[in-house]
Amino acid sequence: MAEVKPFRGIHYDVKRVGDLTRVVAPPYDVISPEEQEALHRRHPKNITWVDFGMAKAGDGPGVNKYTRAAAWFREWLAEGTLVRDAVPSLYYYEQEFTIPGKRTFVRKGFLGALKLSAFGEGEVFPHERTLSKPKEDRLALMRATDVHMSPIFALYSDPKDEVLSSLRSAMSAAPDMAAVDDLGVKHRVWTVSAPKALLGAVEGMQGKGVFIADGHHRYETALAFRDEMRKKHGANPAAAYEHVLMFLCNMDDEGIVILPTHRGIHSVPGFSEEGLLSKMRAHLPVESRDGSPEDAMRAVEEAGKKGKAIAWSTGGNRYHVADFPDLPAFCDKFLQKFPPQLRPLDVVLLHGFILEQLLGISPEAVTAGQCVKYYKDPSKATADLASGAIQAAFFMNAVTIPEFRDVSLSGHVLPQKSTFFYPKIGTGLLIFPVAADDRVPG
Repeated sequence: MAEVKPFRGIHYDVKRVGDLTRVVAPPYDVISPEEQEALHRRHPKNITWVDFGMAKAGDGPGVNKYTRAAAWFREWLAEGTLVRDAVPSLYYYEQEFTIPGKRTFVRKGFLGALKLSAFGEGEVFPHERTLSKPKEDRLALMRATDVHMSPIFALYSDPKDEVLSSLRSAMSAAPDMAAVDDLGVKHRVWTVSAPKALLGAVEGMQGKGVFIADGHHRYETALAFRDEMRKKHGANPAAAYEHVLMFLCNMDDEGIVILPTHRGIHSVPGFSEEGLLSKMRAHLPVESRDGSPEDAMRAVEEAGKKGKAIAWSTGGNRYHVADFPDLPAFCDKFLQKFPPQLRPLDVVLLHGFILEQLLGISPEAVTAGQCVKYYKDPSKATADLASGAIQAAFFMNAVTIPEFRDVSLSGHVLPQKSTFFYPKIGTGLLIFPVAADDRVPG
């Protein structure tokens, strides 16, 4: 069962740093080199100085970005830039954001210390594969600092919203921490330490499955760090290193937004619009329309309300929408090599059928970074079409929450870049200390 504990969080002292907007940052893995430099310049104590430091000429085993991070972190604690709460708490966290053309959403959840368990052993379910290099980087940082800097984002199911209701019962009117990020997302955090509210939330989480939405590398890193600490200090259920900093969000809440990641193809020998159109029409109904790539995206979103659909364009004010009227029969015929839980996904229909079988782009080529580009912003795909950087752009609908949950429970993983949970969780709002002597309540 899921075991969530309150903890004594570390955070910036607002009286010292002022507006938290200047010191918080997105997760390290979505920060470009240009953004990394800009965040370092924004404030001398921006969290990226610790969480995502820059390498320097002459760095080696004794002096490097990790040792500098540890030194900055200790200095900020000693001088009071960072402070640690006196009593264990859970931290209610809201993110308010607007999706252009849709509406404003508020995603609600809480930050807590989740008991670690290896995938397949407990109630924590992944949905993607991880790579070794990011884990090596995060583990080196964790060894140097003895903290979890950036929360993992996970979902749980609570149709009656009992967990968050318990925390809201003891919240103050105004948040204890607030910031606005560069995308205009408003982050608000309340510290909840009332025993009754904490007990209600902790007991409410027992027995629930936890589904990782974002942060698989950080979760596996926390497991590796736990195992190292166990060898040095022994297994201890109350030890902080047996836990991981996690943002837990109710998947039944309307504030959950998954955005699609669109695709573009390039360097495909012999590709032509009419050639692909002919191949597709041999198996699927395809409607061709006049309009821009943006029109194609809107068309596939509308078609997705009735069933599965994929739109594509080569530019020139023309696009095409393919439907899948008999999806089970189509999947059984063309996608037999995929597990049944994966076959109906939009991303599998695109990669497994259109890209692989019709265009000859192998999964190995995709994994190697060949032939396929990814677009969270469809306007960038439009620009690349216009410049000739890609031969065609493909627009999909996002994975749904039920699809995400069912694949996670099945033990399979989603294809690369299948989910884009928006927005990202802020780094620097709360830090979880996991040194040898740090403890969480029993």
